[in-house]
Order: sequence, then structure tokens, then C-alpha cells
Amino acid sequence: MNKKYVEILTPLLAVLTALIIGGIIIQLNGVNAFEAYGQLFKSAFYQANPKAPFMSGLAKTLLTATPMIFVGLSVMIAFKAGLFNIGAQGQMIMGGVAAAVVGIYVKNAFLGNFVTAMIAAGIAGFLWASISGYLKAKFGVHEVISTIMLNYIAINLQNYLLNYPLKDPASQNVQTMKVLEPARLFLLAPSTKQKLNLGFILAIAAVILVWYFFGKTKQGYEMKAVGLNAGSAENAGIKIKKNIIFAMGLAGILAGLGGAERVLGGSAQYAYTELIMGELGFTGVAVSLLGKSNPIGVFIAAIFYASLEIGGQSLQSMRIPKEVVYIIQALIIIFVAGENLFRYMLSKRGGKKQ
Repeated sequence: MNKKYVEILTPLLAVLTALIIGGIIIQLNGVNAFEAYGQLFKSAFYQANPKAPFMSGLAKTLLTATPMIFVGLSVMIAFKAGLFNIGAQGQMIMGGVAAAVVGIYVKNAFLGNFVTAMIAAGIAGFLWASISGYLKAKFGVHEVISTIMLNYIAINLQNYLLNYPLKDPASQNVQTMKVLEPARLFLLAPSTKQKLNLGFILAIAAVILVWYFFGKTKQGYEMKAVGLNAGSAENAGIKIKKNIIFAMGLAGILAGLGGAERVLGGSAQYAYTELIMGELGFTGVAVSLLGKSNPIGVFIAAIFYASLEIGGQSLQSMRIPKEVVYIIQALIIIFVAGENLFRYMLSKRGGKKQ
């Protein structure tokens, strides 16, 4: 079978297998699996709203997918360079904190807007991720170890800032003050209760830019060459250390933008809260794996993953535990990670036909 088709069919088979196993679990709970999945995807993409009959459920799913797209692209870029970016969580935190600081304290009309806040978030993410890239390039420190440690530092730094210098004195919650109006990302569906915002459009732009970068630029080609075979790339005159640092920095920019969207997009009423980032930095790893380290694939995977998360909430009304959705998500990642099984099955099938 053609290698291109195998690459496309592998994640599809992984998703289908996970859904089948999930369906069996749902059936064992005494609920029709087809009805449950129908309800799940209906809630994720179509939710009754008199003012916006289509956009309500879809807006919630796309809002949830937006930071996943940014972080999925972040992890994907590192993968392309042969690196494993486990530090997207910390990079998101640093980007979100930088965006919050600009949005709250920069009151100049020219500088205190969402453009400046997003730029600050990207710079913060770049600098934070570049630490790991520098340690890898200069001293050979494995990026998994350094990014995990940087995550712990970022989380504790966040907690310190929220409890002391950045804490909103008027609130009993652990959070900052709200960002000023000019720093907020405008809403795309203001008629709904969901805060789908400009961040989703920026995420689409990021997908296009990453696709162009790896498909059309010399720097993108060199980065891929380093990831495929660093030794051969070095023999061809490509600077390995430079590409490692740049790849991690670029990954940090995207993760930082994802963190900024959480704050400036109003996910927590336009304030930075203790739990605003959730575990999105780690979810991005799953999204990147499911998307096969392809920017278009990451975009589709993020929306699918978000639809499971949003639609899965409706299954509780059918007496299905929410943990079933988590099981399905985990199974998808396991099957995608174990893709060689599906590759073998497809290649055998293609061999028989030939």
C-alpha cells in the first residue's frame, strides 16, 4: 500500500479502534453506544440556541481547541527537529503571565493592547523554551529532563506571583486583576455565552505559517534534516546547535501564544487564575501525536480532541461516567503511539493485493 495512504489511515484506524472499545464500555453500562456517540458529537458541534442554533456548541468546541492547536504545533515543531518538548506547560504559563502583566499594567493606549500582550507572551515563551534548547546544544542535557524541571519552576513561580505581587487585592480568589479592555481578544460569536475569540483565527494563521515554514523555507528544511539525521545534516554544513536552540525557541513562542489566549480570551473572566492552564501543555503532546506531526493534522486532531471533551460532558445525562471519555482519549494515544501494529496490518493487506 502507498506510504502516503498508510500515514493517513494509521491515525484513523487508531481512532476507530478506540471508539469501538469505548463503545463496548458504553454498551456494558446499559446504554446504546450509537446513541451515546450521536449525543456526544451533537453536543460538541450542534447545541440548540435560539439566537445562534449552530454556533453555540461549535463555539465551545473551537474555543477549547484553540490552545490545543497552539500547543500541538509547539510540540510538533520540536518533534520535527528530533526533540521532545515536554515543557509546553511551563511555556504556556510564562506566556500567560507575560500577557497578563502587559494587559493589566500597561495603560498606554498605543502599547497596552492585545497585539503587544501577544508579542510579550511569544517572547516569554521563546526565552523560557530556549533555556532547554541551549542546555541541549551546549552541554548535551536531555530536553525531556530540562523541560520537566522548567515546568516545575514555572508552576511555582506562577503560584508565587499570584499569591503575592500580582494578586488582585479585591478578590478572595488566587488570581490577578482583569486585563484592561484594549488587551482583550475580541469575540467571534458575541451572541453566544461561549468566548470564542480572535485567538482561534490566530491559531489558524499559526497552522498556515508552520506549514509554510517546513514546506517552503530553507530554515524549515534544515530543521527537518537535523531531526531526521543530525550526523548527515552536520556533514552537509547545517548548524546543529543553532537549529536545536531555534526549534525549542520557536516551540516556546507557540506555547506562549496559547497561554496568552487563555488569559486575553476571557477563559477565566480575563484574569490569570491558578488553574487557568489546566493540563493543556501535556494535552498538546497527545494532539501532536494524533496529528502525526503535521500542522493540518494537528488542527484536525485538536478539534476532535476538544469535541470529545465538550461532547463527553453530555454523556453524564445518559448515566455514562465521564471517565469513559478519558479512557477513549487515552486509548487513541496508545494506539497512535503503537502505530507500527496498524502499519504492519496495512502493509500486509497491501502486499496481498499486489
